[in-house]
Amino acid sequence: MSWQRINSSVTINSSLVPAFTFSGVHDIVINKSLHSVVQTAKLTLPSIARFVPKNGSTPVWVTTGTQFADGDPITINLGYNGQMNNEFVGFVKRRDLAMPLVVECEGYVRQLRLNNAINANFTKVNTSAKALLELACQGTDITVQCPVDFPLSGIRLVNADGLRICDYIKEASDHTLTIFFITPTTLWCGLPYTGYAAGGGSTPLTLNGSVGSRTVQGKSFFGKPGVGYRIGYNTVKDNQLKTRIPSEPVQIIMNGKLASGTVINTKSKAAFAKRKVQSLVNHVPDNATVEKFAQEKEYFMNYIGYEGKLTAFGVPFALPGFNAYIIDSRYPELEGTYVIESIQVKFGMGGYRRISEIGPMVNFKMPTTYNYGG
Repeated sequence: MSWQRINSSVTINSSLVPAFTFSGVHDIVINKSLHSVVQTAKLTLPSIARFVPKNGSTPVWVTTGTQFADGDPITINLGYNGQMNNEFVGFVKRRDLAMPLVVECEGYVRQLRLNNAINANFTKVNTSAKALLELACQGTDITVQCPVDFPLSGIRLVNADGLRICDYIKEASDHTLTIFFITPTTLWCGLPYTGYAAGGGSTPLTLNGSVGSRTVQGKSFFGKPGVGYRIGYNTVKDNQLKTRIPSEPVQIIMNGKLASGTVINTKSKAAFAKRKVQSLVNHVPDNATVEKFAQEKEYFMNYIGYEGKLTAFGVPFALPGFNAYIIDSRYPELEGTYVIESIQVKFGMGGYRRISEIGPMVNFKMPTTYNYGG
């Protein structure tokens, strides 16, 4: 893709001057992940810029950092030959007024952090993950998507902002529940590894061009589209990509006490595993939910797929939660659909690159015994 011309369009709805759009940047780095509600972008800009007013008056030279303020909304679109994708929507977090100008941005986690959702003692005998997330997002532009709600009990919080509530939910589930922004303003909560093991989506997708023409699994467990990567064709680097087949399987044993006072001791499915990992949950009111949490943690620790990162060009466009169909002529047995767990986008004088962290193979099966790895 070396013949393609890269383009950028950055719009800031400035609180100091009318909203403006610019394309002259030194570098942009964007980070997003399934495993965090924090999405970031860092821009490196010229300290002095030529400003062209929309009313057609004479262009003027301005100090870039004085044209907007911390907290201003920002949108970043990137692409090739004028065809751009939206890569980031969020807010200016801070400006380093050095030369060149460095602008740090954050996604809608800003609204969570600034939302003083609980300004006194908060106690709930019975509630759910979705109800707490809706409380965390109350008064913001954020909506909650929780395909399967999970009951929680014995919740106690004091003076908690929206971000602290999200962290508390993860702690209450022993860091089993995944919470992340599936869109810039939609907070998703659930058990993705259980979904991947169960198939992770079923809509067919026809891939053409550099990956060859074939129909494969398309939409992911999150309802996101699929993309295709052919190693050595539409990828730049793959030496950080390693297969993952656990040599020492793990069984999860979750201990705790239900709201009724009943002591629980729930085990995940891998009874054959010699290694046992103990886990503790005390905010889950029923054994069925504990079993789901134990199984999710087992899948997370035992999944079959890839570990590491794959560097490709800026397109095909992909985000965390997308399916990636990977073809490698050197290892045809590894061909299949995998989940993109995180992305880092780099744009600037070095080109336009998308670095994707690859995770489980979709529909991976938990074996009844392990015969590999010693």
